[in-house]
Amino acid sequence: MNYELSKHPLHNSLDNFFKRYLNMIERQSAALPITEYHADWPSPCHCGEPFMTEEMNYCIHWKPIKREEQRGVSNDLSRLEKALEIQLYPDIKVFFSDYWCEQMEVTFLAENELGGNLTLMFVCNEDDMERLIKNQLGHALNKIRNKQSLTFFIACTDSDYIISIENNSGHVVLERPGYPIEKVLSNSLKEFIDKLDYGSLA
Repeated sequence: MNYELSKHPLHNSLDNFFKRYLNMIERQSAALPITEYHADWPSPCHCGEPFMTEEMNYCIHWKPIKREEQRGVSNDLSRLEKALEIQLYPDIKVFFSDYWCEQMEVTFLAENELGGNLTLMFVCNEDDMERLIKNQLGHALNKIRNKQSLTFFIACTDSDYIISIENNSGHVVLERPGYPIEKVLSNSLKEFIDKLDYGSLA
């Protein structure tokens, strides 16, 4: 990661976001969060051994882990930039390359009708990164084909809307795949992350 990205303010926002999340989980259950376990989909963020839950699901504990702590990790999306012949907005690079992390259910706190439940699409292993790049490339090419503002998605919602980052401005936006941007939710990803809470609205 280059010097400019290493000093990006989004690092601190993500650090604080995950720290608050783990503190909340510890207060509620005195244990790390869990996710479904698949032997062919291991992640550096998994902790301990897999186990069977009371609901007979095979699960494993996990926690967000800094990617810089893992040797041999590529901390950028340069292949996506090369394929599209663009420069990604720095927030996008930091969001997807800072941590190994499972997808997270969160709530966007807003003072209007735009608040709601989201699933943040973090990356949990190298294969997940490959899948992300392919999906982002398809999304971007569709945007280019339709002559729409170039965006890269970071979250999905309970409906057919997704949350994306507009590549020129860095604005966090609400959109539907195949359609133009509908709303600006935050002026920056840092501002957006700082407004997130955990769990879901009733």
